[in-house]
Amino acid sequence: MKKTLRALVPVLLLLAVTGCDRFEPRGGEPLVPMPDHVPKGPVYASADEVVAALERAGLPCEVIRQPGTSTADCTTEIGGTGVENQIQVLNTTDFSRDEVGDSIDSWRSGGTTIVAAGNWFVRVLPNQEARYSQRIAEALGAVVLPPPYPLPDIPEEPAYATVGALADALEGAGLCVGRKEVDEETAYCGTRLPKGDPSCPRSSLLKRYDSVRERDDALRLHIRNGLVPAEIVTAGRWTAVYCDPAEARRAADALGGALVHHEAGSGPAG
Repeated sequence: MKKTLRALVPVLLLLAVTGCDRFEPRGGEPLVPMPDHVPKGPVYASADEVVAALERAGLPCEVIRQPGTSTADCTTEIGGTGVENQIQVLNTTDFSRDEVGDSIDSWRSGGTTIVAAGNWFVRVLPNQEARYSQRIAEALGAVVLPPPYPLPDIPEEPAYATVGALADALEGAGLCVGRKEVDEETAYCGTRLPKGDPSCPRSSLLKRYDSVRERDDALRLHIRNGLVPAEIVTAGRWTAVYCDPAEARRAADALGGALVHHEAGSGPAG
């Protein structure tokens, strides 16, 4: 019989325990499905395979705890900082994709950022700064799922088919100078800000996403990363990140988007 997954209370998340000990039944509650933008692969048979994948990606990870084949905690180094990876692999015979997603939701709801793909996920420590999780996700071909910070109501329109169309709209409003399209999903628009604080870039970052859930997680990652105070203009499946609040307000008014603002350090701890 398949098990219904649920993570234990946050204090137990710090313990090195077996895969079965990390979950408890949820009774008849419906599962929280895996987010659509989480890749369906790679699929691994054991935590050792995840460790091996990190090493192939140039991040050798020394195993410090391994209570079972499905779990392992290992340490690596990212930018001179020691990083611990708490790995959980769930057997595809016993657990469905949505059961894995339900377990991940438990961790996220407790204020934890998770790296996920296929049938596995990783809790990366330090967890409060998402850049470590992002590096691990990049190495493993996974995505980063931040805690579900509350967001304001975001309009469905305007919706742009491409990031280029978003840049066109800003250009037409006189809010994009010297645009640079990086790929189909990313572009930069130069702003008219005077030279000043070097920590405040004189361009806005434009992104387009495949789904609203992916957009929302991107917004939450900006919050988690402490890349703010900053203003993010958003609607549909796109975001435009600004350093200057006045410039962001002009963009929101011109495009009809919502403003997301977050003061650094005000998010829940993880």
